Amino acid sequence: MTDHSLDLNAESMAAVEVGRSIPFWAVFKRELRQYFRSPIAYGVAFALFLFLGIYFNGYLQQINGQFPAQATLMPSIITFLLFLIAPLLTMRLLAEETREGTLEVLMTMPMNEWQFIVGKWLAVWTYYTILLLLSLIYVVILSLVGVPDMGATVGAYFGAWLYGGAVLAITMIFSALTEDQIVAAFLGAATILVLFLANTAASALTTQFPALAEIVRELGFQAHYDATMAVGVLRLQDVLYFVFLMIAALFITTRIIEIRRWRA
Repeated sequence: MTDHSLDLNAESMAAVEVGRSIPFWAVFKRELRQYFRSPIAYGVAFALFLFLGIYFNGYLQQINGQFPAQATLMPSIITFLLFLIAPLLTMRLLAEETREGTLEVLMTMPMNEWQFIVGKWLAVWTYYTILLLLSLIYVVILSLVGVPDMGATVGAYFGAWLYGGAVLAITMIFSALTEDQIVAAFLGAATILVLFLANTAASALTTQFPALAEIVRELGFQAHYDATMAVGVLRLQDVLYFVFLMIAALFITTRIIEIRRWRA
């Protein structure tokens, strides 16, 4: 056996040991590599930054140096577009595995369902984080032509990061429910849009059902991002809201996979 073969075997054994010691880490690395090989992921990134570029160019022409530059606009636009972006990024995560019959094989690895789901979710959240960080180029440009409020900008980006993690976790539920990626994407988009429009529904209920309207408003995204984090106001209750959504959505997805595994 050659030294090269010995090196390859050593690397393979090391990878196996890492996968056994930190199971979700193996899933995370596998899924993250898939995103950088997926045409859909590149298509989402291209469409997002094309839209942001066109909007940003129009914004610069509009302010024309007459108004304070608002660097919080970019994360706000990204969070709004997540009802389209998130389902496209998560629709294949579990639906494709189920359709191709590889889910059962992957679940034979030395890990539980929770580690499997968290590994996939962390991979897609990492990809979203990269997109969010790339959008900081607009903050740099605005700082060259104006004086943006950096405190508000940091708050808006931090909120957008949490917002994205929660939305991605929610849309994963539908990828676990169905083998059809298109159906998973549609259901995910509809759910996120409903949560985004909860504030509008609450406004319609305020006159006759004020208590119900307040509950509906607090369940929606706008009350915890647009009204606070998007303008740089960080509140513990908003952070806990998004963290709770992540945990709850991942818990539901895990239970769905457990049921599917038990039936198989």
